[in-house]
Amino acid sequence: MKRIAIFALLVVALGAGLAFGTMKGSADVVKVSASPADVSSPAGERVSFEIKLDIQERWHLYAHGDTNFIGVDLVPAEEFPLEDFQAEYPSGHEKEFFGDMVFMIEGKEVIKASALVPASVAKGEHELNLQVTVQACDDKVCLAPAFLPVVVKLTVE
Repeated sequence: MKRIAIFALLVVALGAGLAFGTMKGSADVVKVSASPADVSSPAGERVSFEIKLDIQERWHLYAHGDTNFIGVDLVPAEEFPLEDFQAEYPSGHEKEFFGDMVFMIEGKEVIKASALVPASVAKGEHELNLQVTVQACDDKVCLAPAFLPVVVKLTVE
């Protein structure tokens, strides 16, 4: 009897592992890219770029700052060499979701970003590493949040 119980637990654990392995996450339905991917600026000036969001049909994200769900967010990495980072997020459109009024973004959207290239930054190429936090939902379920990396290459003149 003990062997049967152990075998049954193993079968259940294996089945659960396979089921979780095939589940989608937010990274499966949301893609991000930098535009332009390469920017240049003299030290002491602001540099601007955009992060493009491509959200698969039938899925949506919550606008930045949503207080009910995880809203889209763009965060520079700790070693980000620039200062005064600013991001302007898409406002989305208001819609009811499970009884709450929320602001959703769908389809193709853009986060506009800029930062100051400090006078102390060395001339040459630098990678600007950023991360976009997203949680995709449809009308029935929300997927696990994802932290999507995106890189902008900066040439300091």
